[in-house]
Amino acid sequence: MPNVNNAAIVPSSAQPIADARGFVTTPWQRFFNAIVSAAAPIQPVTLTGSPFAYRAGSGGNLAISGGTVSAITITRGTTAVPTGATSGTFPVANGDVVSITYTVAPTVSFIPI
Repeated sequence: MPNVNNAAIVPSSAQPIADARGFVTTPWQRFFNAIVSAAAPIQPVTLTGSPFAYRAGSGGNLAISGGTVSAITITRGTTAVPTGATSGTFPVANGDVVSITYTVAPTVSFIPI
C-alpha cells in the first residue's frame, strides 16, 4: 500500500527486513525513509467568504487564528460537531470538513502530518 501522507507505517512482522543477499527490503526502505524525511510544508488556506468550508485532502491539523470568528464546526461523514472555539488548532482526517463562520477573516493554515 502506498504511503500518501509520508507517515511511518511499520511493515508486517511477516516481512523480513533483509532479503537473501542482505539488502533491506522495499517495505522496510519505505518505513526508514518516512521516519527520516522532511515534513510536508504548512499550506496557507485562502478563505472565500463566510461561512467558509475547508475539506481536508489528507490528515493533519487546521490552524485558525485572528479575525472575528463566531463558530467553527467539524463535520465527519454526516456528523457535525461544533467545537465551541473561535480559534485554535484542530486535527482533521482525510475528507473532514471544517466550517468557519466569521465577520473578519482569520488566518487559516493546513499543517500536514
